[in-house]
Amino acid sequence: MINEIWEKQRISKNTGFIQETVKDLKVVYTDLDSTLLGPGGSLFLSSKCESTIEPAKAIAKCHEQHVDITFVSGRNSIQLFEIARIFGVKNYLSELGCEITYNLGEKIFFNIKEFNTKTDALPIDKINKSGIIKILFSKYKGYLEYHEPWEKNRRTTTLLRGFVDVDEVNHFLDENGFEWLEIVDNGIVKRRGTCNPNIKEIHAYHLIFKGCGKLSGVIKDREIRNIKKENCIAIGDSISDMEISDAVGIFFLVRNGLLNQSELLQKINFRKNILITENEMGLGFSEVIELFLPDQ
Repeated sequence: MINEIWEKQRISKNTGFIQETVKDLKVVYTDLDSTLLGPGGSLFLSSKCESTIEPAKAIAKCHEQHVDITFVSGRNSIQLFEIARIFGVKNYLSELGCEITYNLGEKIFFNIKEFNTKTDALPIDKINKSGIIKILFSKYKGYLEYHEPWEKNRRTTTLLRGFVDVDEVNHFLDENGFEWLEIVDNGIVKRRGTCNPNIKEIHAYHLIFKGCGKLSGVIKDREIRNIKKENCIAIGDSISDMEISDAVGIFFLVRNGLLNQSELLQKINFRKNILITENEMGLGFSEVIELFLPDQ
């Protein structure tokens, strides 16, 4: 099935569709880890840990041609501020799109409808007060834990790691008075921590307010900045990234996402505006940028 999807939706087989669908590119929404960044979060390593400057050149090309790069990441706003400053990026959607930041913090919006500022200082306060984390850790002991140390300094979501059935967890939340929450899979991460060593792979999960996430964050950003769907693309490697396809002209899945996560096969369903890069991680990102901003 992987080969069937790959052959049908790889970039090289859809160049005409790309040209017809996205014109006058203005915004590139991109994930960071395993998308723009390579192993260990490095901009200068390919998926094979070989040195490359292609992702850096792609970023510079976007700046030169006034195409806005907007990070859409599970990382918190403090982390994204530092990365954005170094990369020359001004706008970013942190914590899976639940917080939107413009011009490195000049304007900040919480993308959460159910948040009540009268009872809680921050959205994360409501999650912490609910007791749900203790309940989940008990129910999924050995299969779910905090994603230390990256769970710190979060304002809108709780960051976890482990291996659980997302649909099962969300059903449990709905049936036990936590219907205002949902858990979202943000992809495979490096194995660490105290989870059951027999787990086949470790995923990062965000416990978020239901209805939030990367898709709603991008939609909200487009509304605020008055950006048309056909003027933007998105690049990512996970299921939570792929949801953005509903809000952009084309979503590009870097090839490592297809190869490493079988769950993606069930989600793609030959959606016409989800295409797959020929290369992995940062080289896949560079490949996409080259499509729209070729060397002159």
